[in-house]
Amino acid sequence: MDRADRLQRLQLLSETDATQTALFQQAAAATYGLGLTEMRALSILLRQGPQTAGALVRALHVTSGAVTGVVDRLVRRGLARRGADPTDRRKVVVSVDLEGLAAGENVYLGIGEAFQELYADYTDAELEFLERHLAASIEITARETARLHQQD
Repeated sequence: MDRADRLQRLQLLSETDATQTALFQQAAAATYGLGLTEMRALSILLRQGPQTAGALVRALHVTSGAVTGVVDRLVRRGLARRGADPTDRRKVVVSVDLEGLAAGENVYLGIGEAFQELYADYTDAELEFLERHLAASIEITARETARLHQQD
C-alpha cells in the first residue's frame, strides 16, 4: 500500500471510528434514559468537577434554558444535584451524584475492558504513539468544533 492509499485508509478509519463512537454514546445515553447533551454534561461534571450553569452553557454550546432542562433531567434521574456556589450564593453549582451514578449499571464497563484487552499486547512505544495521536486528534476535533460554533 502506498502512502496516498494509506492516508486515504486512515481518513476512512478515522471517520468510521468517530461514527461508531457517536453511535455508542447515543446507545449509552439511551440506556440511562438520557439524551446526548445530558451525557455530555455528565461527562463534563465527572471530568472537571462541579460547574455553574453558566459554565455548562459555554461547555455544551446551548442556551441557559436548555441547560436548566439538562440539569433537571440529570437531577430527576439521580445522577446530579444542585447546590449553592460557596463563593456566590446567587449561583447554583451542579455536581455529579456519585451514589446515584454508582447505583445503576455501568454501560461503559464492557467497552473499557475491551479496550484494555486491545492495548494489553501493545508495546510501550506503540502506547506512547497512540497517546500522542489521540491527544492531537482530540485537539484538532475540539478546535474544529469551536470553529463551527463560531459560525452559528
